[in-house]
Amino acid sequence: MTASRSLCAAFTALLIASVPASAQSLFASRGLGLPLFATDSRVLALGGIGVGLPGGELSLVDPSAPAGLSVPSVAFAFQSTWADADEDGTPTDFSGTRFPFLSLGYPTSFGTVTVAIGSVLDQRWIASSSEQVDLDGNGRLGVVTDRFESDGGISSVRLGLARTLPGGVSVGAQVGRNIGDVSRVFSRSFDSLNVGTPVPDFTAGGRWSYRGWTWAVGASGSVGSILRLGGSYTWSSELDALPDENTDGAEGSFGLPAELRLGATAILSPRLSISGGIQTATWSEAAADLTVGGARDVFSWGGGVEWAGASVLGKPSAIRLGYRASELPFTLEDALDPTETAFTGGLGMDLLTGADVVLARLDLTLERGLREAGSFEERFWRFSTSVRVSGF
Repeated sequence: MTASRSLCAAFTALLIASVPASAQSLFASRGLGLPLFATDSRVLALGGIGVGLPGGELSLVDPSAPAGLSVPSVAFAFQSTWADADEDGTPTDFSGTRFPFLSLGYPTSFGTVTVAIGSVLDQRWIASSSEQVDLDGNGRLGVVTDRFESDGGISSVRLGLARTLPGGVSVGAQVGRNIGDVSRVFSRSFDSLNVGTPVPDFTAGGRWSYRGWTWAVGASGSVGSILRLGGSYTWSSELDALPDENTDGAEGSFGLPAELRLGATAILSPRLSISGGIQTATWSEAAADLTVGGARDVFSWGGGVEWAGASVLGKPSAIRLGYRASELPFTLEDALDPTETAFTGGLGMDLLTGADVVLARLDLTLERGLREAGSFEERFWRFSTSVRVSGF
């Protein structure tokens, strides 16, 4: 068999009885990986949808949000995750760290120009299983260990323009490339001491590069003084998977979804607001291209409340509480449709202000979430930090 077919067969077998050794989620092993939030910590704390929020922001999910920036700004975020999983009474735990978002915005006379990179799909995970088998046909048992390791993911690099039109409506557009590299290695090792004859280990794998185009548009605006509405639409070309020169595997193409986000914020007082929104994504576009499992269209919703009347260490601060519920797109053949829910809490601090402009801001968010599919449950804590610096 080719290396790619060997990997598919091994992949299916391992997921029947596997234990993650190092990953942010075993759900990253499904389909094209685990969809990620390419957002700052404020968006996560308020339900994760990220459109229809007041104030100018650097954003990959709302192309119109940078229109509110009045000075050059740079923003970045990083996250740490701790998770524990249980399947039919078998517990395990794992952790990981990633940098989901980096963006630069520069206001000009014709709008705010942005350059950004953000995470789209995570494919980092390790699974292993061991069992005793008859290696020589004479009843002498040896331990066979199978290990499948995937390392990499897919990100989106975008160039955008956002501006505010007469009447106060903000619009924006972004164009970019989905890029990534993923290496996959399957190995089988044999403990053949009882047999007396060494059994050689087996390894197959390779490395693939991902490439494809992506576009996004968005608009937002206020209705009176108490309501802000927003929406965005993102679509992509097929994602091409190209093996490197040392990989004995075939090229492939995968459909990526069209994604719609709608959100609103009710400003109840100068310091208190409530936000909410919905998201749909047509991940079934990838179903026909997957060798293992399937893909489905998904729906997500989330929201939160923000109180901006706090003070922490003498700095103006905002306290946030939120919740989200999401359907995950990729399934295994014998699994129920996976879902993710999370309660969120966050803190935002204006570290430095000048001329009524926030020049440095720190946002912190803690999430307590649950992913589940059938008998498999994965609970996680995720701590996110994002920083925005302006006026440089």
